Amino acid sequence: MAFYKYLKSHAEKQPDSAAIIEGDSTVTYSEFCKQVESFAAALSELPLNSNSKVGLLCLNQKEYLVAFFGSLLKGLPVIPFNFLLKPEDLAFITQDANIDTLVVDSAFVNPEIKSLFKLFPNKILIGPAEINQVGKETHRFEEFLKSGKKDNAFIKHERESEIPDVILYTSGTTAKPKGVMLNEDQFDENCTGFLEHLHITSEDNAIVALPLFHSFGNIMALVFCRVGATLILLKQFQPKTILASIETHKATFLPLVPTIYSFLVDLYERGSYDVSSLHTCISGGAALPEALLKKVEDVLDVTVIEGYGLTETSPVIAVNTMKDGSVPGSVGPVLPNVDVIIADDSGNKVGLKQVGEILVRGKTVMSGYWKRIEETQESMRPDGWFKTGDLGHLDEKGRLYISAGRKKDLIIRAGENISPLAIENALMAHPAPAEVAAVGIVDERVGEKVKVCVVLREGADTTEQELKDFCRKNLPAFMTPDMIEFHQSLPKTATGKIIKDQLK
Repeated sequence: MAFYKYLKSHAEKQPDSAAIIEGDSTVTYSEFCKQVESFAAALSELPLNSNSKVGLLCLNQKEYLVAFFGSLLKGLPVIPFNFLLKPEDLAFITQDANIDTLVVDSAFVNPEIKSLFKLFPNKILIGPAEINQVGKETHRFEEFLKSGKKDNAFIKHERESEIPDVILYTSGTTAKPKGVMLNEDQFDENCTGFLEHLHITSEDNAIVALPLFHSFGNIMALVFCRVGATLILLKQFQPKTILASIETHKATFLPLVPTIYSFLVDLYERGSYDVSSLHTCISGGAALPEALLKKVEDVLDVTVIEGYGLTETSPVIAVNTMKDGSVPGSVGPVLPNVDVIIADDSGNKVGLKQVGEILVRGKTVMSGYWKRIEETQESMRPDGWFKTGDLGHLDEKGRLYISAGRKKDLIIRAGENISPLAIENALMAHPAPAEVAAVGIVDERVGEKVKVCVVLREGADTTEQELKDFCRKNLPAFMTPDMIEFHQSLPKTATGKIIKDQLK
């Protein structure tokens, strides 16, 4: 009940303070807490069993948070859906996790997923869609909130002991999604460590454009709710909407992924937005090129705090501190309640500044992948260390660096290990590219060739030869790309992270 207790405290101490701003609508902490209690109470009226779970197929909206916190309060496991997945993947998750209750927004009520609704005995509909489009046993969200007895909110749902509070499915690009098993106290622990590095108060207003179903968006919402700040929920992950919302609602914090920052600063320079209230940008989800970091700080007059984490670690592992500000190339000191070592290919710990795989241990590490014993054993060492698959190093101050990106993304050309991250960082220092992604292409002669995919900034112009020459001046010769392709856009995940498997 950790997060409910925070909400209850805010509702008592600052009842009229804004908890959620969504478009023209504002929900106070008093109203928010009551709706969470009502949702938990109403769950008692549904025909549930010890294996029951709640699935959330929602946008960034108030109802998502009410259902998420209400399910935690009730003790009913909750599974957020990535709404960008194909219907067959949504069906797979539903059956893999045995989800019997669905909270769905009208935006997703369409013929393409009509068959999905038949998998759920219980359905709770948000918005104007017709009940008959969803099927029998469908409740309107607002009516559902009125259906329970308040005292039932605090009677815990009895579930099987091995079922966690939350299952976050990772959206694999080549295999079926895997469910990461996490508990509420792990999120709470992660918030505690995060808040040791970043000073956030109830006076802050935070833009939440990151999808709430994603671990990055999830922890941002939890952190800001925990301190009683205001969440400004955005359904559209667009730079124009973000800038307009910062100006309208006087946002102070902005968490995003690097690719969105790139387009955001370009739009800001061409527009007339007032972002003077904004003082801190949080970057995660992918490596932030130093040139882009400096540009965001200079153009928006903010401090950029870069961090690093994985769904499997609740998710934050390390983040720079507001005291020290941005440290180019570093994702910051490791959280005080997390342990990190750097290991070589044999699993042995290496020294400071030596590159190896990042291993993590601590209370915030998942218990495993849902119903995936082999995958769990592959990622977890017997001594409790989780293998992240990322290559990095630590410095003498305990700061973590993601030195070469994902271990599986390393490009091996003629026996040389080439870091795609190094190439991407170098090219982002050139004025023309807005986005860059380097991948390895299979080659019979040298093993792999280096291919770089580039999206240019609006109005920018360059050539393949010019960018290759730029790389030769700024990188070791063996890292020079073999080919550079220009694209209108690059394939991305819901959070804006580039999907390299598709580029390959």
